Order: sequence, then structure tokens, then C-alpha cells
Amino acid sequence: MTTPQHRPLPSPVDEPMDVSRPGMEPWETSGRTAHWPDGVGTYTLAFHGNKQWSIADEADSAILAMDAIQAGNPNLGEEFIYANLRDIRRLKQRLTAIEEELLLMAREPDDAGDKVSWRDLGEGLGQHHTTVKERHDRIAAGGTHSFRRWLTENTPRADLYPTN
Repeated sequence: MTTPQHRPLPSPVDEPMDVSRPGMEPWETSGRTAHWPDGVGTYTLAFHGNKQWSIADEADSAILAMDAIQAGNPNLGEEFIYANLRDIRRLKQRLTAIEEELLLMAREPDDAGDKVSWRDLGEGLGQHHTTVKERHDRIAAGGTHSFRRWLTENTPRADLYPTN
């Protein structure tokens, strides 16, 4: 069973999504980015569904942790550290699943019958093309990341490749 396809997300150029903050006006905006007089920058994300929200929420945790580290806070607290380590681990897992699915898709012929070359994929991933081919072969044979099911469930791609 697959979910109905939704319309593509709006382009930041065509449909900027401004954020507001009480009592302030941004001094500069560009697409979904705003810069505020107090030095804070904001970036508004658009997404469909809870899966994309999970990525946004976990990325927000990573940004908050990074900010706390860069602020020199010597005592972040056990709960803060645990929650952010958990969210960062989950974010990395989700991103790995997305990266692997894109790698599979890159080697599937498009409408013109073309595929992305191993060398181009290697350049994009920062790896030697033979390493990328070995990784692709492992993934295509079913050695996918455990979050592939999460990524592809209820989509036409769910059953294209074996999933561990």
C-alpha cells in the first residue's frame, strides 16, 4: 500500500515563509532566512508529515547543542546531554537512510535511460568511486540501513530492494 503523493514543497523564492519574533523586525530576509538585530538568525523549514518533522526537530536539537558548546557552557546537565545525544544519533540514522536511498536511485535509469556515474557519485559522497560501487552493491543486496523501512514505508519504493 502506498500513500497518495503530495504536491512538491513550495520554493523559498516563490513562497518565502517569514518568521516573526515579538517586538522585533528582521534587518534582512532572504527566502526562508531572517537575520535579527540581536544577532539571531532563523531559518523556516517546510515539510509534509511527521517524518520530516522528526528530522527538523532533531536538527534543532543539534543546533541547540552546538550553540551551548560554542557558548562555553561548562555544565550542560545530564538530561540535556542525553536528549541531544539521542536526537543527534537518530538524525544521523535518518540521514544515512536518505543518503543510501539516493544512492540507489542514482543508479536507476531515469526517463532517458541515464544513470549517475560512479565517479560523479564518488565526488558527491567524498569517496572513491569503487568504494561507492561496493556500498551500492551491498545496499542493493539488502544491506540497507535499518531506517530505510522508516523512510520508504507506504511508498512505491518500499519493496524495490530487500531490506534487513
